[in-house]
Amino acid sequence: MNTLQTFRIWLQPDEQFPQFKRLAWELVDVSIRDVLTGGIHPWAATPEGTDVHPSLADAFLQRLNNESEKVAELDAFGYCHDISAPRGYCYVRKSRFEQALEYLQKDLCFVDGLTYVQLLDIAKQRLRDLWSHRMARTLAERAYPGFQELRQFLKARNKSMKLSGYGDIDQYDLGEALSLDDFEGRDSLLISQAIPSLNFRKTSWLASITDGRGRLRLTPDIRKVTLTMVPGASDYVHLVWQVVREGETCRFRPELAKSDAKRLKAREFAKQWRTDEGRLCFSTSLERLSQMLEQRVVTPSFPTLNYTCDYQGPVAMAEVGENRVSAFFIGGFYDRKSNSETLREILREYGVSMTGNKDALLRKLAELAAREYAERRPEMDAFFSEHRFVRINSIPPKSERFPLLEDQPMLRNLLLTMYAMKHLRGNAILDVAHDNNTYTDEQVALALIEGKVGFAGSFLRVA
Repeated sequence: MNTLQTFRIWLQPDEQFPQFKRLAWELVDVSIRDVLTGGIHPWAATPEGTDVHPSLADAFLQRLNNESEKVAELDAFGYCHDISAPRGYCYVRKSRFEQALEYLQKDLCFVDGLTYVQLLDIAKQRLRDLWSHRMARTLAERAYPGFQELRQFLKARNKSMKLSGYGDIDQYDLGEALSLDDFEGRDSLLISQAIPSLNFRKTSWLASITDGRGRLRLTPDIRKVTLTMVPGASDYVHLVWQVVREGETCRFRPELAKSDAKRLKAREFAKQWRTDEGRLCFSTSLERLSQMLEQRVVTPSFPTLNYTCDYQGPVAMAEVGENRVSAFFIGGFYDRKSNSETLREILREYGVSMTGNKDALLRKLAELAAREYAERRPEMDAFFSEHRFVRINSIPPKSERFPLLEDQPMLRNLLLTMYAMKHLRGNAILDVAHDNNTYTDEQVALALIEGKVGFAGSFLRVA
């Protein structure tokens, strides 16, 4: 199934003036090969009509406004004026390029070597074919915009006319009273009255913006394309590749950032499509790239395509994870510096009596910490048996909290500090097998809460 389209553009005879040609177009399918190697424009627009490639309309009209595409004899008379790209009004729901095509179709004529005399002859013949009272009156009023001038002109052709105002003119058949010869010498008037579109270009212009099959092309080839993985399987990962073509070879570079899932998917993709040994960045053939699109594995886009400036666009990005030793810290806990209300709130949370002065509250907090410590010690033993740590005096900038006791926000840091105090061997190694029993759990908790002992630094994981 093809996923790309482009415009096929041609010129067809004007319905009223067969000597002139008008712009015509249609959307047709195009292969990725023709886009990349032949420079065929890959048309795309959003449902709202926003241009995906806003430079297209400007570049298209630059070619059209080139002096070499204007008809020299008509340009001298002002009949080859430049055309500006429409502003692209959002309520139209069409892109600027589509709006430009519609404008050109209505207001631009293409001719082969037309002279001014030939243009005038065409205009006169058209006026003769349409000659009537209305046509004659329109020409007369345009030639003589003031009523007195118009009256004198008409009475000079027919002295029997009685004209006191514009309303009297229609009492006479000006198609009989006047002829085209009465406007001899008013060439510009005759041309503008007969021909609604007075902007001309050479028919040869078409070859400068199309290939041999009439498909839109403004550049010899396109070397960069962005491919995005199509959502499908349950293990879908949003993955993007920046692809650069050199001849028949396409070089893929994935955008990975820090995602391990993207790395895994990129390796699987490379293994399936590569023609070299690349594991993440790889090369493949243009033919295999075409197969990816036909099988709807990826969808193409062209964010670097810009016809009016050299836009390099996005590049594939990936980040290498830092190679460092993990550091962990414990953090502060509630102690004698906390006010009585905070201490009562902690005791209330655990269903402990909140009576007594602050010293009594601190003792109750120590008793609570000892009880919770004994209950949660198996969990801490299991963690610190699996992971070995050594203490350092500082806390590195990228230190993390121990992933333990997350359901104990009020006592977590106090319990971990108690564990560190009781299991530090040589004040440096956190060893589960080493347990300092000199003081009971409650005594250690109370000493920490009252500030009689303290703990500083952090831990580095070593195994």
